Amino acid sequence: MFELKLNNKTIQLKWGTWSMREFCKAKDITIDKYFEFLGSNQYDLDNIVKLIHIGYKSGCISNKQEIDFTEDDVCDWIDEIGGIFNPEGQVLLYLKYIVESTVTTVQGTPKEEKKKPNKVRVG
Repeated sequence: MFELKLNNKTIQLKWGTWSMREFCKAKDITIDKYFEFLGSNQYDLDNIVKLIHIGYKSGCISNKQEIDFTEDDVCDWIDEIGGIFNPEGQVLLYLKYIVESTVTTVQGTPKEEKKKPNKVRVG
């Protein structure tokens, strides 16, 4: 989970299959368009707000908590943490988290390959 640290509270944001599905439904796009969107690095404000709100809802579901905040509240959160273009800001870190989570969700966690011992022939 990603922790969005506000002045007086921390919001848990989670991104995974449920979140990808919700984003695709909200934007009326297919999964291939979702991947194009992630790869484009051109996010408009509405998409950023949706990504944060869906991550918030997913975190609430995973933590068995009520969903108390709206997309309007997300806009307040963005203002509170310094806006979307803060180069060291949490919004950019969250977008990076989404991309990394999407890759892990689609490809799975890489397994370490067992290395075969080197056999040396003597003689």
